[in-house]
Amino acid sequence: MTVLFRWMFVSSFMRIVGIALGIILLFMVAESFSKAALIGKSMTVSLLLEYLMLKVPFMVTDFLPVIVLLGAAIYMTEISHHHELVALRAAGVSLRFILTPLLALATCVGLFTFALAEWVEPVTNVRLDIMERTLVQGKKPMQAQGEQWFRDEGRFFQLQPLQGKYFKLMMLETDEQGQWQGRTDASKAYYKQGVWFLEKVYVSKPDNKQGIRIQALPRLELRTNIGPATVVAPKARDMQWLDLYHFTQSLSEAGLDAKAYKYQLHKRIAGPLACLIMVMLAYSLCGNMGSRVSANSKGLLAALTLGLLFYIFNTSMSVMTNGGYLPVVFAAWWPDLMFLGIAGYLLLLREGY
Repeated sequence: MTVLFRWMFVSSFMRIVGIALGIILLFMVAESFSKAALIGKSMTVSLLLEYLMLKVPFMVTDFLPVIVLLGAAIYMTEISHHHELVALRAAGVSLRFILTPLLALATCVGLFTFALAEWVEPVTNVRLDIMERTLVQGKKPMQAQGEQWFRDEGRFFQLQPLQGKYFKLMMLETDEQGQWQGRTDASKAYYKQGVWFLEKVYVSKPDNKQGIRIQALPRLELRTNIGPATVVAPKARDMQWLDLYHFTQSLSEAGLDAKAYKYQLHKRIAGPLACLIMVMLAYSLCGNMGSRVSANSKGLLAALTLGLLFYIFNTSMSVMTNGGYLPVVFAAWWPDLMFLGIAGYLLLLREGY
């Protein structure tokens, strides 16, 4: 690792950290004012502080690509204004060498973003959802949903939550033409590792002689992807990536709507990769060879504008995907691809290609 690499890496890192802390501080101040009316009613000062701290990982994960863009843009503006970029290029330092420490930093930030979403958010979001519902909205804690119907290939399940981990279960079996092949009723059932364990079971089958043959069983096991999570489905951002992948597969196989989960599955990867794109965009906007204030100011303003547009695009893509207006994969990756195209075009234009 050269001295130049360390200098550029540390300098840009300090600016990214400074901007992140500034945005977090502004967020906390704004959120404190908006929730101040609840102090003394549903919140105490300690609960408000806990609420703010729990919300920071959620906010940082969404804003980190924009933070990287602004931090890298400010750093590039500074070295342009002080002729350091000109000196580097005049000394024969290539564009690849200049971008390497910035891309390395963006990779670290992207991994940090993934780690926040993978191990921190699933913990903080659960508590945050409870506080949001009970303290801010004044509602009762979320209860298990009522009767639910689900399909697993040729089987149709009716689940009714009971106390604890138990459910009342009814399953209908049909053939490929949709004709009834059997019915299973269990007054008590619980789910564990892909298997329903049924107790006090009655199995009904069509019979040519008797019409219907009913068999009583003390216990029965059913293998299926339909589990309790489909009755009270977790939020996509409250799950780790592998759990999210398997849950999405289970929903799809059961014929259930999995758009929100598929979208978050792709965004968990697309979000960190956006940090790399933001570094290239920052250089293409603010890597000027002169010290003119107007040129540097325009570059910073363009970086701020594009950063806000990126955040708006991400938010709107999520809403349109959940509404069924856009394909999941397209919506998850379109902001990254679009801004990669912008960064690539501006970079080629700046380098004279």
